[in-house]
Amino acid sequence: MSARVKLDPRAKALLIAAAIAAFVYMFMPSCALFLADEDDTLCHALAAAEAGVVEWPVDERWHSDPLGGCHVFDQVMMNPWCLSQASQDHLRGFGIAQGHNWGDFEVGDAATYESAGSEVNEPLGRTFNGYANLVYASVEGIELDRGRSLGDFEYYDTFLKWANAFVSQKTYRVNGSCVRNCQTVGSSSCAIANTVTGAFRNDYIDLFQTFYYDIDSVWRASTVVHEVRHARDQVLHIGGTGCPRRSACDRKWSDAGSNTYEMLWLAAYYWTPEDHPFITPARRSRAQALFATLRHGSFDDPVQWELSDLDLINEIPEFYVYQAACSEDPDNPHRCLFLAN
Repeated sequence: MSARVKLDPRAKALLIAAAIAAFVYMFMPSCALFLADEDDTLCHALAAAEAGVVEWPVDERWHSDPLGGCHVFDQVMMNPWCLSQASQDHLRGFGIAQGHNWGDFEVGDAATYESAGSEVNEPLGRTFNGYANLVYASVEGIELDRGRSLGDFEYYDTFLKWANAFVSQKTYRVNGSCVRNCQTVGSSSCAIANTVTGAFRNDYIDLFQTFYYDIDSVWRASTVVHEVRHARDQVLHIGGTGCPRRSACDRKWSDAGSNTYEMLWLAAYYWTPEDHPFITPARRSRAQALFATLRHGSFDDPVQWELSDLDLINEIPEFYVYQAACSEDPDNPHRCLFLAN
């Protein structure tokens, strides 16, 4: 099927503001090598089609990834939102449907897919696949009331439910862009997303080409949690550049920064019941690998918390929000001074 995407130049003007803070989430690629920053990428091919037939790039990485490392979770039938307008509306409610905030792309046909692999190909659709991991990780799915107080742990009785509401309540509007935000053309370190706070509440989260096509949808979901911790909570990276993530380093786990929150969500995703209808063993394995990568590469100080220390995160989520996120030693937890609600 052909994709329908239009790039509106006026939308770019809406991103020009006096930024007072910007948080860039960098990463080292683990799925495939980057292509050069040229117009032969799928994102640009979709935009160039202007609602016509897409000229599929012959060297696009998602056609040549034999293990499906980045795209195995983008198959149409693995994402319930593709067949449900109510689900699509729910996903847009995470800040993806506030007028001009997705101006670069047409939003009406997000579920278009490439016929050979039946993989969702739209940037917006790939974004929905990321958010779907937040929504369908809870058995309530789109029926979860994400507007309750974040302190209501009688209702948010798993961390996954709480995180769903946290993302909904704390997010800025979300922009999509075809930009490949790399340090240099062909760089092995590119930005996935960027959170900006500007004057006059001109606040937004940018998603870049790397978000759609260089990482898998579980990683996209954890990236959303990461960026939202930056947003209304105004939590910055304060670790300098002393860890592999460089500008996205946190000083230590107990600062309860974006990397800590991202790891907590990955742990909760991993520690779901084995018979979970959405979180397959492959998705769970991906969360485990990402947790390990973050643990060893995102903090200046070594992280004492291991995945096994978080095994009850979906049974007593309030402990992990109010104590574990702010405690260096898993054997000596203490209350957080500043809470996330």
